[in-house]
Amino acid sequence: MSSPDLHEAPFAALDLSSDSEHSTPQSDSEALSRRERKAQFRLNKHRTDAYAAFLRSENLQSTAHLFDPRPRKTLCIINLGLGAAGCATSSRLEQVFSAFAGFERVVLKHNKPFSFARFRSGDEAKVAYDAVHEKPCDVFGGKLLFIEYLTHVQFARLADHEPQSSQVLDESRGLFYVPDFITKSEEQMIMQSIRDDEERELRMRGIQNDAQSDKWFKIQDRFVKHYGHSFDYHTKHVGDASLAASLELPAWIRPYIERIRSAVPSYTCQPDQLTIQRYPPGSGIAFHADSHTAFTDTLVIVSLGTPVQMDFRKPGADCFTSVDLQPRSLVLMTGEARYGWEHAIRIRRSDLIDGTVRKRCERWSLTLRTISQSLECSCSYSALCDSNDAMVRDLRTHKHAKTQITQGSV
Repeated sequence: MSSPDLHEAPFAALDLSSDSEHSTPQSDSEALSRRERKAQFRLNKHRTDAYAAFLRSENLQSTAHLFDPRPRKTLCIINLGLGAAGCATSSRLEQVFSAFAGFERVVLKHNKPFSFARFRSGDEAKVAYDAVHEKPCDVFGGKLLFIEYLTHVQFARLADHEPQSSQVLDESRGLFYVPDFITKSEEQMIMQSIRDDEERELRMRGIQNDAQSDKWFKIQDRFVKHYGHSFDYHTKHVGDASLAASLELPAWIRPYIERIRSAVPSYTCQPDQLTIQRYPPGSGIAFHADSHTAFTDTLVIVSLGTPVQMDFRKPGADCFTSVDLQPRSLVLMTGEARYGWEHAIRIRRSDLIDGTVRKRCERWSLTLRTISQSLECSCSYSALCDSNDAMVRDLRTHKHAKTQITQGSV
């Protein structure tokens, strides 16, 4: 096998000939001092060694397709890993990055020479990058850290890669699809119940104009409404209770919860959160995995109205599949399908199904979740897990403190 091609990496080609300790000093005033030349030589050597170790660890020939020159929210620390280069730990790595605004979490993989730091945005990650990249790090004894930006998919590829030959998403991996979960008449009854609830809420507020109702929220081009608990689309976690239409699930949904148990016997959850979504033609939702710590291990989606294609991907293994969600069908995600795969509805006005273009019309969905009281997750899908996010740790600390106060007052 040919040696790794470092010259294809996104950093400058490493030409060390001019940095050799035996180079002839330049005579003009801009020439580097002997000490500076030695420092530059050592920097280039450390950089070359670090990237070479990274390539070897992943059996790669080049980093050209891994890293992005543009700021991204995920930083890859090339030469600092767990049980390998640098003897990093989560707590020590957090010492380096938690001082920067927007920091969310660090991710380390055992016996890998690299690690990750995630931020809310690329701009916030850039501030940390500029401050830490190729600069001595006191937390690690003055070690120079080499940092790159990763795209979301490449982060998952490096963090969760599993060298398996086949990864079909089916019931064995936690994806259940039940066609005709409800009848046409039940579908109509549900839609009428949604309208009745809305009219009742408007009357209770003394509001006559539907547009003034504050319990429907527009998220991009779709409309959402929550029962039991709201969902905060900024934090991607449980939201303020005042944003829910009701703190209880509507009565009309309860008979269908029992039916889920009959359709999928392994379903033992007692859902306490319902999200109703209305998708106008052409709208969709980006690839995502629902928060691991906000909700327990099972999600249920019932489709109403018209069909749509839902896509699933497992970034860590470059796997992709689609499910054609027919009206009145049910999708249940648990285990690997819930934690290790993302799902999405592409933003477009038609789907290509078996070679035929099918136009989209308005679709509704009912999503049932169960709130996680522990705010913990111990899954093995680091790229999609938020258990170590700074915000989630703060939520756990606040919850623990509140519990202590409550117990002390009893």
